[in-house]
Amino acid sequence: MRLLYLLTLFTTLTYASILDQFRANGIEFEVYGEGRLIPEKQQCTPYTLDLNEFVNTFNMNNMNEYSRGLLHKRIFTSFDAICRKFQIGVAGEPPVYNLTEDRSQMRYLDYFDYNWNSLRFERDLKSLFLENKINNPFLTGVTEETIKRAGASDVNDFSQKTTVFPKTCNVKEMTLETMICFNISDVPQSGTIYALAHGGEFLHNEEVYAYYDIPQFALITTETVIPIELEKCKVLFGTYIYCFEELDTQCDVRTLSDCPIFAYKTDDDFVFRRPFGIGYVYATTESEIDLYENGTRQVVPGRVFVLRTNFGTENGVTVMLPEMTPHQEPEKSQFAELLPESQKILKKDTPTRLYTTQRRGVNMLSHKHYDQGTWDSLRDFFGF
Repeated sequence: MRLLYLLTLFTTLTYASILDQFRANGIEFEVYGEGRLIPEKQQCTPYTLDLNEFVNTFNMNNMNEYSRGLLHKRIFTSFDAICRKFQIGVAGEPPVYNLTEDRSQMRYLDYFDYNWNSLRFERDLKSLFLENKINNPFLTGVTEETIKRAGASDVNDFSQKTTVFPKTCNVKEMTLETMICFNISDVPQSGTIYALAHGGEFLHNEEVYAYYDIPQFALITTETVIPIELEKCKVLFGTYIYCFEELDTQCDVRTLSDCPIFAYKTDDDFVFRRPFGIGYVYATTESEIDLYENGTRQVVPGRVFVLRTNFGTENGVTVMLPEMTPHQEPEKSQFAELLPESQKILKKDTPTRLYTTQRRGVNMLSHKHYDQGTWDSLRDFFGF
């Protein structure tokens, strides 16, 4: 019990330390969900699931030729439609069957088998996509080699120890390209996924708005902060977000080291927004904004704020209810002074990448990479 308490306390302190760093660096953050990073190369393997073996188990021996053809058409059409509904990539067009459903050409038992087998195929395929598990009737196609790779003793044990992630539906071949991952609940890199966004600052008498372009999401564990690309993650069982690779970035969100800096020129009607979790981070020089572009202007709580939208009803009509939270700027500015020549080239509608350089030993922001003043270059050349 004491050990559990100490572990919980350590985890809480670790998270608090990281979040304090975010606050100090002007980063907005909010919990997005519980997550786990799965090293795909170590834990997963590509696997082709042949649905023909499942379809071949259907009892079609007593159906007439017309009914069998109609059933095949329904299965191919359902496979294509269900894959698209679950936003799984589709390759290959389904075979063309010049058939329309005509009850008069089907015997009573044919019609019963047609409906039963069609609904069975659709139900089991949806179950596979929803549960991310290879259960009956798809287990018959799993090879012994794959069962051994999972460290399973039989197909039922295999079903318990594996999680399947559909990648592509090949409708014409009636196959499903998947990624099977083994024992993902044992992967140690688990924690909380946070949505992130740097609030940014108005500089030079609000003539410039600058911000750090940081990863939009990160998995925070008891040991580290791991930037992730949420589009490549998968939500399972409505609770856990599983991610398969880290985001390829040099940006350290804890220190803002190597994070790109972008800047805009501002004026009296400057409005700029960036995605943040389920909302947006706004930066503006206006006191009122048409947040939803519906002609209604809302008073904003500050120059930089976070917008989240709730929904309610008025007179039986669904309406959007803005929830605006002012951004808490850090005590110390996150940016060096901007060089005058760089400020002149900033634009209102296009971001300009800025780089940290030095002038006479002082950090400055420049639009030129590896920019140095003439004096600094001469001094470096002669070594004084």
